[in-house]
Amino acid sequence: MDSGESGEYAMNHIHRKSPFWSLAGPLLAYWGIQLAVQFIIQAFIQVPYMTEAYMKQFASGNITDAEQAMESYMSLIGPAIELVMKYEVEITGAAALCTIPLTAILFRKDRKLEKDLGIGPAQRTPLKKYWMILVFGILGTVGVTCLSAMAQAVMYDEAYVSAAQSMYSASFPVQVLALGIIVPAAEELMFRGIMFERYRENRNFWYSALWSSLFFSIMHTNTIQMVYSFLLGVLLSYLYERFGSLRAPMLMHIVLNTGALVFTEAGFFSWLAEDLLRMSLTVIVCAFICSVMFVMIRQTVGEKKEDHSEKKEDSTNMFL
Repeated sequence: MDSGESGEYAMNHIHRKSPFWSLAGPLLAYWGIQLAVQFIIQAFIQVPYMTEAYMKQFASGNITDAEQAMESYMSLIGPAIELVMKYEVEITGAAALCTIPLTAILFRKDRKLEKDLGIGPAQRTPLKKYWMILVFGILGTVGVTCLSAMAQAVMYDEAYVSAAQSMYSASFPVQVLALGIIVPAAEELMFRGIMFERYRENRNFWYSALWSSLFFSIMHTNTIQMVYSFLLGVLLSYLYERFGSLRAPMLMHIVLNTGALVFTEAGFFSWLAEDLLRMSLTVIVCAFICSVMFVMIRQTVGEKKEDHSEKKEDSTNMFL
């Protein structure tokens, strides 16, 4: 991996028979698995209520028109809809978990293909340097959450409020497991491990980072989260390329998500929100320290070029 000051990195130069489907196929399968799992779980919850609602309507014989029938039906299945919303975090975590076998298999196959073609693994950064990602992630989650709250105050987004409410509806351990660990791991395997890597086979870094980040942002359903996830996707792609390991973006993503949950549970963000000046200063301090971490990563990580032709170690380990 060439990590020179130009910011251009070596491509893998793998030519697939169908470049379009090598990208679209995994992405559609990823979305399809998630939708299928969500549909099955929701149906499992709702079908008993729907059956009972239908039987009650049929037995009453008091329904005279379609509009009245629909109103009656919706009132009867209301508890089922509320139950689905109550377990939205668990459903999201289960759907993400079910995508991991697919993306893990594809990731390992891609690394094996590179090895078979004589493309050596990227230079990997020692674990002792990952402390920079931890500091970056912890302070980043504080700064970004404060900025999101300030943006929400200026530009009210009902979808963002709804998403935030559903995210914190589950118990704290479930939030951490589903949203703090499983979802980030699944997303990094798909959007960095598969999408970004396959774009990089014949494209430069920025093309690969921007397009994979665009698809990553589409996964989110409101304006604030889409903008944030797009910028985050570019940063995670950079960390992946710089550290030469999927562990780097995965760790950052997990720290960001888990940090937001922990600080919220501890009441830290509520304390910051009590004083606008306090929140603004926090954003400035976090932005400054994160910028220092970024410069340190750029200057100390992935500096040396490596002769991949002499690299003999096995590169099929998923998180190396």
